[in-house]
Parts: sequence; C-alpha cells; structure tokens
Amino acid sequence: MRKLFLSAIFISSSLLAQDNPINSNALTIIVPNAAGGLMARYARMIEPYLEKYLEMEVNIRIMTGGGNIRGTNFVWFAEPDGATIGFTSIPSLVLAQFSNSPAVQFDIEAFSFLGRVSTEPRVLTTGKQSNIRDANSLLAMDREFIYPSQGTDEDFFTMIVLADALDIKLKPIMGYNGNPDTAMAIIRGDGDGQITSWRASLASINNGDQIPLLNIGSEPYEDFPNVPSVLSYARDDSIEAMTAIVEMLDTHRGFFGPPGLSNETVNYLREKIFLALNDPELKEIARQNALPLVPSHGELEALKINQLVSSESLIMPILESTLDTLR
Repeated sequence: MRKLFLSAIFISSSLLAQDNPINSNALTIIVPNAAGGLMARYARMIEPYLEKYLEMEVNIRIMTGGGNIRGTNFVWFAEPDGATIGFTSIPSLVLAQFSNSPAVQFDIEAFSFLGRVSTEPRVLTTGKQSNIRDANSLLAMDREFIYPSQGTDEDFFTMIVLADALDIKLKPIMGYNGNPDTAMAIIRGDGDGQITSWRASLASINNGDQIPLLNIGSEPYEDFPNVPSVLSYARDDSIEAMTAIVEMLDTHRGFFGPPGLSNETVNYLREKIFLALNDPELKEIARQNALPLVPSHGELEALKINQLVSSESLIMPILESTLDTLR
C-alpha cells in the first residue's frame, strides 16, 4: 500500500462564526469502550472543551460490548442530525469490517470522520510468567501463543496479522473486559502476551511484570529504542499487509458521525472539534494527565481512511482464516 504523505490543515475562517446547525440542546458522544479505559478518560477530558466551542451541553455515554462494535452500531443507526456522534479507535472499526464480523452492521466508508484526537504506537508484550523473553524466543515457539482479548478490537486484529506475518500459531482467549483485564491475565500467567499502547504498558514494563517484544511501528519507540519493529521480522510475503496495519493504527482515537449528516453539519463539527483539541488550556491538562493530544482535522482523517480501505484485499484473507477457527 502506498505511503500516505498528507500534511495539510483544513480550517476555514468563514466557518468559525457559522451558526450551529445541530438541531438539539445537547450533543451525545458514544464511547464504545471500557468505562475505566483510556478512551473514556480522553472523552471526559475533552468534554468541557467541546462544550466551550460548540456552546452546547455535551454528554458522554459509555456503551461497551463486542470490541467497540455495539456502540458503533448504535451510532450507525442514530438520527443524522448531528446530536449523536461516536469516539473510539478508528482502526478497530476498519478491521472489524474487513473481518466480515457478523456483528458489524455499518459500512466504514459511510461514516463521517470528524477528527483525530491522538495516536500512539503499539507494542507486543509478554508476561513475566511466560517463557517468551524476546522476538527470537517468540519465533522459536513450538506451541500456540495464548492471547487474552477483550474482543474484536484493533489490537486483536493486529495480533492476527502479526501472527501470520511471523508464522506463529495463535490461540485467542475471548471475553476479557478491557486492557486492564487482559494485562492482569498475562501478568498472572493466564496468557502469553497482549498488544496495547506503549503508554498503557509502561508501568508494567518498568516494574518487570511485562516484557516488550516488538514495536508495532516503522519507527523506534523513543523510550525503548532497542525493541525491534515487527516489520523487521515479518515474512517477505506478508510485509505489505503488516505495513498496512502499521499505517492504519496511525488514525487511532477519533470522532465519527452517522451516515447522512449534512455537509454543513460535518464541516461545523470538524472545525469545532479541531479548535477544541488545539485549545491551549486543554493541551496543558492533557500534558499533566499524560494523555497526549495529536490532533488531526476530520477532512484529513477521512482522506486517510478512504485510502486505507484499499488495503482490504491484503488483510481480509488473513483475518478470515483465523476467525473461521473461532466461529
């Protein structure tokens, strides 16, 4: 898949004073993730600044289930009046659709993408109870890699593609409730490892409970520059699919709206969300709370996602072969 070289800020001064086209007294943001997870923390941190720029009440509604799918389906069927939008990991939605999951009722290309909040590099870690200490011992395994999972989110799908790229056998264990639950599973020794953000794993890595094996990115992670990239271990015939996943993860935490939103509403929400995410006070609060903001305008994210959808033919066969064994 061709590399994305997109570097523009789409902001129109004519829209800054535009009247609010949302025909509601309040905006509801559906967060289809665990109530105590990073996605919910980000949403609650940003909420008052969205209220500031939208000049309306903003409510966060947690709707967990199905690896982000339940809440996303809810947004899909919401009235296209701008009063209900979603906030979650965009790659998890793209990959869920690629996998032909029967729970998916949406078409990713029909959503309105309203802006990225942040992006974080991912890492494959193992627990100290596992005998897997580095990438070479992972590749030398003569058994299945036991992978505790909270559901069909982007980390689960990334692990499927990674296992294919490294030619290792994968045994997913489903039913865990969010990243803290899967982290405890591998620390206890109930599983071998997990994929998550570097930041979410740092405390466990620093105290020795987890071992970083592979950086899920093309660039070294600054705090652990010696942890190799998965791209350096992927088989030649799978490098393109693994690269597509790495680039897809760049879209990460973002806002999206249901299909059928008017252009006026989409443009309005994109501009106001972008302004809110660049508020100096919010940036300082984000820094103090170690919740980094890496805003990207919704129009740019829409362009990225439309290009990423073209990688479906690379990734779908890999996902289907594993998911068929779980059904």
